[in-house]
Amino acid sequence: MPIYLDRHDLKGLTAADIAEAHRKDLEVQDRYGVRFLTYWFDESRGTAFCLINAPDIETAMRVHDEAHGEVARDVIEVDLSAVEAFLGRVSDPIPTGAGERVMADPAPRTIMFTDIVDSTAMTTRLGKARAVEMIRAHDALVRRALKDKSGREVKHTGDGIMACFDDTMAAVECRLKHSAGIRRFQPREQRKAQGACRARRRRASSRQQRPIWDDGSDGSTPVPSSRAGNDPGVRCCA
Repeated sequence: MPIYLDRHDLKGLTAADIAEAHRKDLEVQDRYGVRFLTYWFDESRGTAFCLINAPDIETAMRVHDEAHGEVARDVIEVDLSAVEAFLGRVSDPIPTGAGERVMADPAPRTIMFTDIVDSTAMTTRLGKARAVEMIRAHDALVRRALKDKSGREVKHTGDGIMACFDDTMAAVECRLKHSAGIRRFQPREQRKAQGACRARRRRASSRQQRPIWDDGSDGSTPVPSSRAGNDPGVRCCA
């Protein structure tokens, strides 16, 4: 059966209210051949998301309607492995205590991308064997940082990695740890050249009194350069 993720706007409700609604869904689900796998609730935004295994959307919403009346505003079909990669789980956590039926797990996640700049040109310049070695080193550094900061690898893009974090600060710390590792891996001459390049950019930015942007604008477009002040050759944004 298909897997669906629905979204509810539930301003004013608490985590305990949502846990009770989920319990009611579980009571009704067998009558319709539906499985409510788990849910997420962001109390600050008043949004809840249910992960459902159902024959179709209408049947899934029928369970909601009969159980508590809170029918979802939006429903989409999803891939279970993608949900697990981004949200970290596809079932209710096993409670370890009497009061742990109430989950406090909001759905927003922070996404981090890394990218080896001009990887095709790098292969031409270094040769295939050396380029593969560089990519493997990059991957090892990213995965070590992900493990240390509780990040999850979502996808390998061939010359970079997409990763996901429950906590924004963990994503930022992972990005900094990865950048430091890349700088240590680079040859000394390359680090010196990049340091000089960064110094020139900082002087130019200081004279302009505005940040440098990828699109060459004066800062009115809110997309900062992913390379300015960091490690040219590997881009990483979170």
